[in-house]
Amino acid sequence: MTGINDQQRLEEVRKRLYERGAPKTSSITHPLAGDVPREVHTQWQTPPKPIVLPEPVVQTMSAESTSSFAQDMGIVKRKKGYRTKILLTGLGFFMLAVVLSSLFLMFGNKTISGENITLSATGPFTVGGGGELQLQVGVTNDNTVPIESATLIVKYPKGTQSSTEPGKELFTERLPLQTIKQGETVNIPLRALVFGEENEEKIVEVEIEYRVQGSNATFFKEAEPLRFKISSSPVLVRADALKKISSGQETEVTLTITSNSPTPLSEILVKAEYPGGFDFSKANIAPTNGENMWLVKNLEPGKETKIIITGVVVGKETDKYAINFTVGVPNERDPQSLASVFATSQTQFEIEQPFLDIAMKVNNSDKSEVAIEPGKRASVQLELKNTLEDALYDIVIEVKLSGNAYSIHEVSPTGGYFDPSKNTIVWDVSNTPALSQATPGETERLSFSIEAASGVSVTPQVNISVNAKARRVSENQVAEQLTGTAASSLRVISTPNLVGVVSHNNGIFPDTGPVPPVSDKATTYTVSLVVQNGSNSVANAVVSASLPAYVTWLNKVEGNGTVTYNPTTRAIEWKAGSIEANKETFTSFQVSLLPRSLQIGTTPTLISEQRIEATDRFTTTIVRDTSPAITTKIPSESGNDDVSGVVRAKE
Repeated sequence: MTGINDQQRLEEVRKRLYERGAPKTSSITHPLAGDVPREVHTQWQTPPKPIVLPEPVVQTMSAESTSSFAQDMGIVKRKKGYRTKILLTGLGFFMLAVVLSSLFLMFGNKTISGENITLSATGPFTVGGGGELQLQVGVTNDNTVPIESATLIVKYPKGTQSSTEPGKELFTERLPLQTIKQGETVNIPLRALVFGEENEEKIVEVEIEYRVQGSNATFFKEAEPLRFKISSSPVLVRADALKKISSGQETEVTLTITSNSPTPLSEILVKAEYPGGFDFSKANIAPTNGENMWLVKNLEPGKETKIIITGVVVGKETDKYAINFTVGVPNERDPQSLASVFATSQTQFEIEQPFLDIAMKVNNSDKSEVAIEPGKRASVQLELKNTLEDALYDIVIEVKLSGNAYSIHEVSPTGGYFDPSKNTIVWDVSNTPALSQATPGETERLSFSIEAASGVSVTPQVNISVNAKARRVSENQVAEQLTGTAASSLRVISTPNLVGVVSHNNGIFPDTGPVPPVSDKATTYTVSLVVQNGSNSVANAVVSASLPAYVTWLNKVEGNGTVTYNPTTRAIEWKAGSIEANKETFTSFQVSLLPRSLQIGTTPTLISEQRIEATDRFTTTIVRDTSPAITTKIPSESGNDDVSGVVRAKE
């Protein structure tokens, strides 16, 4: 039934809204509380008692009328709340406008704004590298109050240096300006030395920080960056070298640094970047760090400094390499790096086939290090071949001799001229006419012999260095004077000396038994082995020997290294290990002899021949030595006669 009643009420509302002349329905009215008069007090006093309103007349309404009334009251309440919000919002905006207007009228002429501060930096558009940059920074305070604790901040480009303190690098400079009054303009002149490559753009950034009275906040104002270009480099750099080089050939690279600055330059850093095939040998000016860095302390205007770098180039034919040079200002925080670059330069070269192939053999060995025996003469052969497609002229071959085992008295050249004052052998057109010209593919052979000097205490060797020079018809970017090199080292072998001795009751161990030995009676002996090393240290030294059947191993050992005995093979092995040059090492062990009647009148052997084998560390060769068998004969220096080792018959 409720659904039917609701439908009827909706129909009635629709008729009232859309039908004119419809009869009005009766409505119930209620008295408002505002119709009752109230007393308003003008002075503070005890709150009056609450006013009791007369109870409204309550009329009984039907369920349909009650529902309609509730709906009408909800609409009224919503309309009333919306209007209240609009009223309050308008009132808030009005009060805010009044407050802002009052503040502007009272304090508007004392506000601080960064827009009222003018900051500008002026300077030249171009500056020569190494020249002085003259800046003018202007600060104007157009506020009506002063700004306090003002500090000018200047950020210089990389590599800038002080104009008053030579070598001091400038990064960020802070200049205190203190207080700038209202309407005041302050001009600050700045000076600095700037460096860089030609046409390189540089930027100087300027800003000011300040405070205002009554505030701890810090404010900033930036100026438009000052941009300028380096019109010229302070130095001119040129790298010169041969354009074509044979692999393995020593070559020179000349770096010329010329001042282009109107003022003296100091602390100029030069860095070289070598390719993988370039091996640095030396330079006319010693590098300050590693093999590729130099520091030029001073360079006056118009003066120049030359750095000549010598190195060996190794590579395959037609390989191309380049050496890059960078010159500039060293970084004050990291002196091994560049803060600013003045100039760069590069030299390129190409590997070509060696113009003169030099093959050197020592005793028919073509190794760069050849071991030779002491006291024996070594034969050296040189084979020269023109590898170019052009003829070579006026060939000069020079052999330089050196080393601690080199002796001027032991050099014998064939055909060439030996100059003992320079320790060189020279072959040229004057003594070898065949060197006047070498056609493509032609080969020429030269030789000499040499013997190492004796008596050298440590690692004796003779060094041989060959240099060849020749001339050919000049080509584009190819030097007329060509050079070639070869080198070898003769290392003298050093063999350790092995010595074996026997003693009885005169060594490390106490010995027993008769001396001379008596048949069927045991006598003990102490055997000592000594290795006296030569001029080269050796490694893995091993001494080996064996015992006869009638000698017994007593397993008593003292000394260096490790001694082992194999009872099956009766072999003795002494691992002496490493022995330094001119040092010695030893070991001692005890054995027992029980001679038989068949040995009466003989001198029995206690230990067989000893053999030493070791590796010569200097020549990397295996060296060997032997010592004769040790018998029962005790050396005469021990107080024994020659028959001390002869077996006697038992009494």
